[in-house]
Amino acid sequence: MLDLIIFLSFFYFCLFSVLGYGLLFQKFIYPNLNRKFELTLNGFYGLTLITFISLTTSYFFPHNHTHNIVLHLVGFLYFFFLSGFKNFRYLKYLLFISLFVLSSLFISKTHDDFSYYHFPFTKYLTEHYVIFGMGHLNLGYNLISSTFFLNSTLYLPIINYFSFHFTSVYFLIFFNFFLIENLFFKNNNKIIKYFCLLTFIFFNLSFNRISEFGTDKTGQLLVVLLVIYLLNIILYDFKKDKTQKILLLLPLLGYCITLKTYFIPYIILSFSILLICRSFKNDVKLILNSKAFLFFSIILILNFSHHFVSNGCIISPLAATCFGEKFIWAMNINEVKGLALWLEQWAKAGASPNLRVNDPIVYIEGFNWLNNWFKEYFLVKFLDQILILLFSFTFLFLITKQFKIDKSFSIKSEIKKKLFIFYSLIIVIFLIWLTNHPTLRYGGYSAFFLLSSIPFLIFLNFFKDKKLTYKKLFVSIFVIFFLFNLKNFHRITQEFKRNDLYKFSNFPYFAIKDKEYKIIDNNEIKLYSAHHCWDTPSPCGNINDEINVIKKGNYLFLFKNKNEIKKN
Repeated sequence: MLDLIIFLSFFYFCLFSVLGYGLLFQKFIYPNLNRKFELTLNGFYGLTLITFISLTTSYFFPHNHTHNIVLHLVGFLYFFFLSGFKNFRYLKYLLFISLFVLSSLFISKTHDDFSYYHFPFTKYLTEHYVIFGMGHLNLGYNLISSTFFLNSTLYLPIINYFSFHFTSVYFLIFFNFFLIENLFFKNNNKIIKYFCLLTFIFFNLSFNRISEFGTDKTGQLLVVLLVIYLLNIILYDFKKDKTQKILLLLPLLGYCITLKTYFIPYIILSFSILLICRSFKNDVKLILNSKAFLFFSIILILNFSHHFVSNGCIISPLAATCFGEKFIWAMNINEVKGLALWLEQWAKAGASPNLRVNDPIVYIEGFNWLNNWFKEYFLVKFLDQILILLFSFTFLFLITKQFKIDKSFSIKSEIKKKLFIFYSLIIVIFLIWLTNHPTLRYGGYSAFFLLSSIPFLIFLNFFKDKKLTYKKLFVSIFVIFFLFNLKNFHRITQEFKRNDLYKFSNFPYFAIKDKEYKIIDNNEIKLYSAHHCWDTPSPCGNINDEINVIKKGNYLFLFKNKNEIKKN
């Protein structure tokens, strides 16, 4: 019982810290924006600012207990004592939602990549400031995500690294708060309300297992939220400050890209500024001169600087952005190309524990992969999501519509034109996903959901409405949360019954495997080698080649070939 109390105390302490940083973010980035906080986005702003701080301080300090206690005490104290914030309804509903998703917090089995590189890389950030060339230790270290930097700030006394999955639950809480706030307390057009309800149903049924979030699902929640927010501004917000409202989204779009680089195509949505601007020149000038755009730029520069530190690439693993042998620590271009090839081969179902295609290069070209992808991936994993989406469509239809055609329905020509252009941009993003990394994990949930849901929302309007009362909304939300918790309680029960590593024998903490490892002693630092490092001291990786270490100034550089020193 004591462990549970400590666990939950740290969870809520860090939650309030995030909320405090959200208020701080808005105070400095949007000091004059209607003189009112945008509370539906506040939690995400807090995560963004803490990530920004983490990306910065990791150049100078390890994220040890001292660093992290100071960091989160500032956010916690600011929220309760210094911000002057007194919106108790906001706090009440946020806590209410947190209780309904709390069952997802208790996991014994972590993500499949957790032991391989998520945990070891995050742990390295808690024990060292940045080391150049970490990509040589483990291929996974070349797949940088700002999630690792955010999670490293949750390394706190007593609980240590058992809080590294808290951030996934925070994303889920803030995501649901945004949707519920727009359903009950925002005067939105019914299409936006339907969109929010559909999103709530689908993602709470699909994203109920936090252990599967990894570094991929959180960003997909955020990007769907941003699309809903943007679509509402474009189609149904008739106020004059539309461009200023776009500024609310810029830092969060930048944050999305730091979570996973496959969100870069969503920058295409920036073309939608053409759908709202009164004076293109003035509106673009307003955006480029804003603090929001400055933050957007800086957080991306910071993020990609860590890609560069890890392996010498600006955007890893895009070989065209890599510097190869021009720097001591940089990975060989052929290694980067090999990693990129492997990721695309895997995403296109050309590799699995039981399958390897004979010629990966030929396989991924054009649509050579499509037939095998359909059999090995679509029919196995994609169909489940289609069924959840069809259930979500049916659920929404039954509570909002009658089985009667509404002959009076029509879409205003101006809205129709804007919707067509906006949806065209969504199609482009979907096609980029489909042709490059067609797996749900790599942005597919959000791309597929957005592609499917917008036409369905238009289809709904051809039927007569049922009255969507608050009571009906409450019942719908309760049913979905009930199913969410039912699935999680079943999972927890099964984890207590397991007879393997992931048996829930240390509740509420997830399982950690004790690993044997090899120590490689260099003059400057000890390296540790294991296939899956788990809790091995850092820096740890699956080291098969000779790794050399030199120190320049206060920083360590890892590289494979001593002769490269002479070239530099």
